[in-house]
Amino acid sequence: MVNDIVLNSVIRSTVNSIQRTQETFDRTSARLATGKRVNDALDQPQNFFAARALTHRADDLSRLLDGIGQSIRTIEETLIGVDALQNLLNQAEAIAVNSRDIMKSGGTDQAITTTSAGPTTPLNQLIIDSAPNSYFRLNETSGPIIDYGTIGTTASYNGAAPNAPALYTNGASPSVNFNGTSNRIDVTDAGHINLNTTPARTVELVFNADTVSGRQILYEEGANVNGFTIYIDNGLLRVTAEDDNGAQRFSNLDLSTPIVAGQTYHAALVFDGTGASFEGFLNGASFGAITGLNTEGTFPSHSGDITIGATSDGAQFHDGESGAAGFYFDGRISDVAIYNRALGGTELLEHAESLNGSESMTINKDFEKVITQIDQIILDANYRGVNLLAGDDLITDFNEKRTNYLVTEGVDFSYEGLGIKNHDFDSIENIDRIIRSVRDALEEVRDYGQKITTDLAIITTRQTHTKNLINTHVSGADDLTIADMNEEGANLLATQTRLALGQTALSLATQTQATILNLFNGGNG
Repeated sequence: MVNDIVLNSVIRSTVNSIQRTQETFDRTSARLATGKRVNDALDQPQNFFAARALTHRADDLSRLLDGIGQSIRTIEETLIGVDALQNLLNQAEAIAVNSRDIMKSGGTDQAITTTSAGPTTPLNQLIIDSAPNSYFRLNETSGPIIDYGTIGTTASYNGAAPNAPALYTNGASPSVNFNGTSNRIDVTDAGHINLNTTPARTVELVFNADTVSGRQILYEEGANVNGFTIYIDNGLLRVTAEDDNGAQRFSNLDLSTPIVAGQTYHAALVFDGTGASFEGFLNGASFGAITGLNTEGTFPSHSGDITIGATSDGAQFHDGESGAAGFYFDGRISDVAIYNRALGGTELLEHAESLNGSESMTINKDFEKVITQIDQIILDANYRGVNLLAGDDLITDFNEKRTNYLVTEGVDFSYEGLGIKNHDFDSIENIDRIIRSVRDALEEVRDYGQKITTDLAIITTRQTHTKNLINTHVSGADDLTIADMNEEGANLLATQTRLALGQTALSLATQTQATILNLFNGGNG
């Protein structure tokens, strides 16, 4: 048996030396083959596990890097869409300007034609979609008045008679009748109307006056302190605003336009504290604006009562304040909506035009072609299911726990989302309105392009940062495990030499032992 073989001390020492040298040779060969001096936990546990942790972090960051790269592509796709939208809007503006110039010169634009616009959304739905703070449709046949607003308050009939004939055909519903001598609707004081400051205020309503003589209040808030009033004044519709606030920042702002009895009108006033302006609208068309007001960005609180169809404790008028009750309206009112924001002219025009439901439009065929392509561009600006131009948001994660991220907010850049809703080329005024809406849309698109370019720069910076982190972690792992190839090459050469010398020594020792055995055996013979 092997264990029965007896080696002398020289041979055994030589064999052990060769075995150790072989182990060194094998280890050095493995290092040269893998390029690492630490290949498993047995080589050097501390370095092995530290390097593994660094490598795992680098792998996690690499997966994040893939997501960051896809976010960059999404924004690049969006920027392509933004550039295309700007080109289309520039074309649309040029077409509208050309039509306006032809109309001003008395010529005929061959691209303009008349078409049916079909049924329109009813006024009550348009108002609800605009999210008023309070909305009294005034279509009750009996019982309490309902406030359909997002905040809401209570209102009550003070002699005014519900269930009067409808004022318009599209979505027709009852209105409220006022007798012109003794009745009104009272609205409860509310923080979103008169008890707190507001950065803006829009009030819209529909009315039909049996007479336009004398002074008749349609809507008022604030009594003879800070407030707003919509009223009839001897054949004129007037809107008035006054801000006392102790320092008389402005008083008796007055805008007016003629009206006639027996005709249904949509009327609105718009106060914009941020824009420092006050504007009146009749049937969706502005009949005057005052700008450059010293508003300090808000309109102050005004605790006087809120009334429809008369006043209970005074009102603001163009020629001064009145503390008296009365000024009763003779006619019908419906759809009184109150907002704490400034509605735009396009939105109010849509509300006004909805009253009769179906209407014809004078369109510009070339303009329609361009505007239609806006929505097609939006559909195409989609990258892997994310479409920033259709309102989708993009989330880009920057760390493994998803606690550090950037949200790139999407927008609705359809032509309706951009506010280009009315394309009626029937008058210079309407074409001017179209041109303004296109220019506003172009400015909005440019601003968004700048915003997402900033996000792109941030994401690109984080991409570079993540790449550097990956390189740092990989390099750190290499520092703990990579072999010095020059050193390992020298070690291999040295172990090869030692193996050769050991094998020579073993051979010599074996020969010497054999000689001794032969001599021993010969002497015994």
